[in-house]
This record gives sequence, C-alpha cells and structure tokens, in this order.
Amino acid sequence: MRSVFVWTKEPGWLSRDAYPQVHQHFEIEQFHENSTLPSRAGVLLVDEVLIIERRADVEAFARDSGQVRRPVIAVAPAPDSSNELKIVFDFVEWPPRPTELLRKLNNATYYLDNQLRLEESQRSAEQKAQELAELQSVGIALSAEHDHERLLNLILSKAREITNADAGSLFLVAGLDMPIELPDGTLRRVGGRWLRFRISQNDSLQHRFEEDILEIGPDSIAGYVAQTSETLNLEDAYEPPADKSFVINRSFDETTGYRTRSILAVPMKNHEQENIGVLQLINKKKSRDMVLDSAESFEQNVLSFDEHDERLVRSLASQAAVSVENNSLYLQRENLFARFVDAAVQAVESRDPSTQGHSKRVAAMTTELARVTNRVERGPYRDFRLNNDQVRELKYAALLHDFGKVGVKEKVLVKANKLYHGQLSVVRQRFKTIRRTLEVRYLREMLDRLLRKDAMPEQIEQMKEELARSLSVVDEARDVVEKANKPTVGHHSDFARLEEIGAETFEDVDGSEKPYLEPDEILSLTVSRGTLTDGERKMIQSHVDHTYDFLSTIPWTRDLQNIPVLAQSHHEKLDGSGYPNGLGAEEIPAQTRMMTISDIYDALTARDRPYKPAVKTETALSYLEEEAKLGQLDPELLALFIEAKVYEEGLTN
Repeated sequence: MRSVFVWTKEPGWLSRDAYPQVHQHFEIEQFHENSTLPSRAGVLLVDEVLIIERRADVEAFARDSGQVRRPVIAVAPAPDSSNELKIVFDFVEWPPRPTELLRKLNNATYYLDNQLRLEESQRSAEQKAQELAELQSVGIALSAEHDHERLLNLILSKAREITNADAGSLFLVAGLDMPIELPDGTLRRVGGRWLRFRISQNDSLQHRFEEDILEIGPDSIAGYVAQTSETLNLEDAYEPPADKSFVINRSFDETTGYRTRSILAVPMKNHEQENIGVLQLINKKKSRDMVLDSAESFEQNVLSFDEHDERLVRSLASQAAVSVENNSLYLQRENLFARFVDAAVQAVESRDPSTQGHSKRVAAMTTELARVTNRVERGPYRDFRLNNDQVRELKYAALLHDFGKVGVKEKVLVKANKLYHGQLSVVRQRFKTIRRTLEVRYLREMLDRLLRKDAMPEQIEQMKEELARSLSVVDEARDVVEKANKPTVGHHSDFARLEEIGAETFEDVDGSEKPYLEPDEILSLTVSRGTLTDGERKMIQSHVDHTYDFLSTIPWTRDLQNIPVLAQSHHEKLDGSGYPNGLGAEEIPAQTRMMTISDIYDALTARDRPYKPAVKTETALSYLEEEAKLGQLDPELLALFIEAKVYEEGLTN
C-alpha cells in the first residue's frame, strides 16, 4: 500500500467510516497543521489554507526525493490557469466525494510509482555507467604504461581502489630452473611452473617486501587458485571452507599484528585460458581512507567482497596478461556498455510503454540495412562500406536515438487525446455546471410563477420545452467537444462549431460570466493532425536536441565518437524539411538515412500508439515510397530496405 499523508487544519475528516474504500487501498496518516511532513515517498493531501501558508514545506515535500516529484493533491477548487500552482498534481473540491478522491489518489500513486521506477532505472543506468567508466579508465591507464614494474603496481593498486581493499598481492606464474636453500642448509634445484610473489601493497601497514616463490598446488590460497582457475572469496581467511586443504600462513600477521580477514583471490588468464598469475586482495574496507590499526578496526570495518567486486576484479586481473590486456578490457567494457545502453533504453521506454521495444527494433533494422548496403556492387552505394566498428557505432546510435525523451514531459509523450485527462475532467464538469445552471433558472422561474399564481399549465409546459431545447443544445456542444477530443487527420467540420461553442457563455456559481471553452482548450481541440498542439509538438521534437546534449557528455572512445550526431539527426529529411537543423541531403550521412527509414517504418507498424493505430507492412512501405518520391527519404536505401526485406528484422526483436 502507498502512503497518503493528510495535512489539514481540520484533522480527522478522512475517516475510515466516511471513506472506507480509500482506507482499504491506502495507508492514511493524519498530520496536524504544525507537523513536519515525512520524507518518504507518498501522496500528500493538503487543504487550501495550508498550501498557501506553508507553501515552502509543500514544495519541499514535492521535490524532496531525488529526481522523483511526489504528487500533491490540493483539497481546493482548481484555480484559473493564470494562478496555477505548478507544484500541485491535482485538485479535489471540498468535501471530496469518495469515488472522486479514490480515483485521484489512484492516479497520483500510479504517477508516483512510475516516477520511482524511472528513478530506479536511472540509478541502474548510472551504476552501469560508473562501472564502465572505472574499467575504461583502468584500460587507458594500463595501455599507456609500458614499464613492466609500474604496470604490475598499477594493476594491483587499481584493483584495490575499485574494491576498497586495504592490501593485496600479485603473483605471476613463472618457469623456474634454479637452486633454493632448504632449512637444513642444503641446496635443491627447483624446476617447472611456480608462482613468483612479485608485488605487495598495504595501506595500513608499512612493511618491507621481498620477492619469493610459491608452489602451485592446493596447500595455499594463491597456489590453489593458480592450479584450479577458481576464484576464491573468503569471508574469514582463518576459517577456510572445510572441503579445501589450503591454510593461510599466519606468520606475517603474527609478526606485524595485522589481521587478514576477507580475501578475494582471482586467476589472471590469457587468451588461451592459461593462468599467468593470481591477483589477491585482502580486507575490503567500508571506506577507502580507513586505516586498520587495532583489533576493533579489523572487526568493525572489514567487509566481505561481493559479486560486484568479483566481476570487476576478474576483468582487471585479465589485464595482467599483457598480450591481451587491451582486448580483455575491451570485452568487459563492451559488456558493461551494452548493459548501460539497455538500462538507458528501458528508462526511456518506461515513460512511454506504447513504444516498448521500438529502439531495439530500429537498431536491428538499421544495422541489417548497413550490412545489406555493404554488399551492394552497383548504384550510388557500390563504393560504400562500413567496417565492424562503424556498424557497432551505428547500432548504439540507433539504440539511443530516442534517449532525449527523458527530457520531455511525460504527459506530452503519452498524450492520447487532444485534452489532457485533467483538462477533460474540468470541461466535463463545466458542462454539468451549465446544465445545472439552466435547470436552476427554470426551477426558479417556475417557482416564482407558482407563488404569483399566474402560471398556466400551457406556460409551464412551454417552459419545460424551452429547458429541454436549451439542455439539448448544451448536450450537443458537449458531444462536439468529446468528439473533437479524439485524434484527427486533417481539418474537421466541427472545428468551426468549436469556435462558436467557445464564444458561448454561462453564469458560473459565483455569478460571473464564463465561456463554454477556454482559449487554450479550443487551441487543443482544433489540432488538425494527431493530438499535439504546435507547442507540444515542438516539445516532442526537442528530444533530438536532448539526445545530443546527453550523449555528448559521455567520453566516447574514438570508434564511438559519432554516436551523438548520428542519433540526433534521425528526423532530418533530404529536402531540408526535417528537424532539428533542417539539414540538406549532402549534410546527412548514409548511416542516419538508414536509421530514419527504420524509425519511420517501426513507428508506423508497431503496436497501436495512443494517438494512432498500427498499419500493415504494405501500407507502411507505400508511405515510405511516397516520402522518397517527395525527396524526403533516400530512394536507393529504401529500395534495399524493401528488396532485402530488412523490415523483417523488426519482427524478431
């Protein structure tokens, strides 16, 4: 259950007896006018007085949850648009009717849940982006370092940095053929593959490091990992798993007073899956800057390594194989980047569920069209070729082409009719008021005549007929509005009637003259195509600029640096009629032309959108061909799109 916080000067009006269904669906919490509002997520129900007297507190509540705007419902009449309170999600008149209050609370919680889901998706995307940035910076640093000793130190320090490990060691597998001194003073020749203890680091303890060798086998942690290629994640090194034969050498701890607790030991493999070493991290800390200098600090501040640590360290450990360090990092970066892109696409599409899967289908069709074009041997594209990196770049640009929609108001994105839901509710209520006003006027006149005793039966009947005609005119006007609220294509005959209706006035409950329709309502209802006004359409079109702005902040590698421009330009047309920059044919790259064809096709054939039904493949292709004849789409690429049945790629994604 979502919480509803009731903040009024008259506490207790939202009782369980008066509003049983509301209490059944929501956790109701009453707050006194001097109370402090809670910080957790919920819907605030506030009265007209407090929203004015304590406006700052209401604004703080509405915006005090990260990027989530928590809905506020004012128990007050909806104000004129000129005095609109932008922090208010909705209004409900006093005293609230149970069904109306329940509906508005449901709308508010639905909006809040969507906001929270979006925030969670964004957090997930940010985490993936952070992981990607960490690994990318490590790869750049390692690839730029050519000194072997510094490289090994850098590997270990980077591994410790990303996991908050207090200490660590790095072992390399080496082929040995050398004499070693035994405890009895005799020499023994050692050969074969051993572990060489090469690097040691410790933030909490200054110690002298000496290189040593270690046997590969089950008797030590590093030896076991080198032998089995198994990652070990030990919560307490002094208590190893019962099914393992290795034990930790405590001589270092006993000599220095250090306490080795959590250990993460990871094999370092080359491209042939051979272990070339072991990366061992010790004592993950709560904070990177902590110093472990007492028994209590080891007990309280040392954590276990988690799966996230394992994933990152395994990726970094592979960099120790110098021959594959760049390739290994690239694969890990690609994996994380793909997850980030998926999370970004999910975040965008969660705001408009009707577009679910659109970005992936556009990416699939665009990359397939690129591959088809690569094989062309005749025509203007016979010399056109994209390499694998460029196809990959195009794929990500297509996946992210609508990323900028996160910067567009959600209500505009999902606008199914010409009036927003709240606007339509106001208009419907207005027509109810008009009817009620006419009925009251009739009843008053009839009562006056009855009291004066001069009302003849035929006059009463005539008054009834006049009332019926008046109500019929009002109902006809209401029906025209309801019909006009639906999406249209082209100018509609009712548009002139809407202007006439807008010129009609009625006497409001306060005695003032009010129009049947406000100017902004007429503007919306007379939209000739779709549901969006020119202003709203510009807001939608601004998503391409948002896409460019967002994507331009990412430090793309050289092979992905064109993603922002490719993604931004997918609504440009060859005749210069597109947006945002009105580019001409010579300014629009072939990759973007491919994306434009795929985007339009999917927008036409995908499942029904709130503002339009889906069309069949044949109809969509005919539309694309007409656009090409008008000089807006590339006819050669469209021919390839149709001949190779590239559009079928959208069916499997």
